[in-house]
Amino acid sequence: MPEVMKSIDIRRERQDVWDFLIDPQNSVLWQSNLHEFVMLSDGPARKGSTYRGTTKVAGRKVDWEAELIEFTMPESLVWRSTDSPMEWELEYDLFEGDGFTTMRYHITVPEFGGFFGKIGDAIVTRMYERDVASNLEHLKELLEA
Repeated sequence: MPEVMKSIDIRRERQDVWDFLIDPQNSVLWQSNLHEFVMLSDGPARKGSTYRGTTKVAGRKVDWEAELIEFTMPESLVWRSTDSPMEWELEYDLFEGDGFTTMRYHITVPEFGGFFGKIGDAIVTRMYERDVASNLEHLKELLEA
């Protein structure tokens, strides 16, 4: 099962990080591989909210739809794909520190199901890990500026 888990410490209060993360317009600002992220449901983000997006992974565009299945303010968000070439679950966890917030990004994909052809799960996972690490650094830069 392909899985990526990365964390970063951000010198901002947890509520500030949370507020930035739940605004759909901010998602494409800090994630270079995310080309579209749109909230489909009305109102503020909450459990059951639905989204549509396009992510570029290993040079391929992946169009998807997802539902926010867990929403614990200001601690945790979990999305699960509802329409995607591969199933996935993505979790953001925020932990309060002394003058900083640790953000943990955790995505699991049961299997790519041949979507990436001969490249293989291990290579695609390593490529995605690099993207996630870079994106978290960019998030830190934006929030600490």
